Amino acid sequence: MEHAHKIDLPLAHELDVSETTQFLLHELGCDSWYVVCHQEHLFVYRLAKGGVDRYAVSFQCTPPVEKAIYHGSKTWAFSIIPLHGVEDVPEAKVREIKAGLAGLARAVA
Repeated sequence: MEHAHKIDLPLAHELDVSETTQFLLHELGCDSWYVVCHQEHLFVYRLAKGGVDRYAVSFQCTPPVEKAIYHGSKTWAFSIIPLHGVEDVPEAKVREIKAGLAGLARAVA
């Protein structure tokens, strides 16, 4: 059985979690998201298309998130994991995501 490949994306600058999630929805062809779980500095989201979960995204957040309050949280690193039945993210798309994230960071600075 083949396992999906996790993509780790450390960031040079902290980014807003909400903006990053919206960016990822577009880049990964998804139309909705929801929080799966959270614990201190870690938030795990599922990105879905048409009600079908496609990716898990785990955000390392600051400051520590309390009581599922994520608005205003910043991320310094995150990972994308394709879920069962979803192809790995092609390397060209990973490069596009990295470039787009760098653009988000410049827009914030």
